[in-house]
Amino acid sequence: MRRLWLLLLVLTAACGVRPTGVLDGGPPPVISPKSTSATVYLLLGGRLEPRRVAAASHAMDHVMAALFEAGGRNTEGLSTALAGLRWESSQMTRFGVVRNDPENADGFRLSLFISGGGQVTRTAMAQMTCTAMRQRQDIWAVKITHTEVGGPVSLGEHTCREFWDLAAEGRQLPR
Repeated sequence: MRRLWLLLLVLTAACGVRPTGVLDGGPPPVISPKSTSATVYLLLGGRLEPRRVAAASHAMDHVMAALFEAGGRNTEGLSTALAGLRWESSQMTRFGVVRNDPENADGFRLSLFISGGGQVTRTAMAQMTCTAMRQRQDIWAVKITHTEVGGPVSLGEHTCREFWDLAAEGRQLPR
């Protein structure tokens, strides 16, 4: 028994590490497997059709990225007018009090920035505009800017209302 104690004493003294109390390392990391879904507008027979797709979050940049990605999958006979275009970013600014709506006195202008060599058709602008306005009712206008080789080109300010003629049969687009 004496040899065992001597051996234990030598081993603990030889490593140079002194025992300490319990140290709290904080909470363990948590990874949430929950996915978020957002409604985006894809095309069915050339008409705007709402579809739920997976998105990283409900943030506008994530929803728009999901729109551009969903269009490339072409599932259930759906297509997109966004082929050849890339999502870059968005910027929200106050629109100001110009609308006579007592329930919603202030609104926002959403600026969308895209790039790529694809053609930005009226249908492509409708997909982006209506998807954005469906996400947030306080967005009053969507300004689209396409960055080309020669620099940025403004494609104007739009509302989903100007694209109502592109709605799929039996579907109603946001205001």
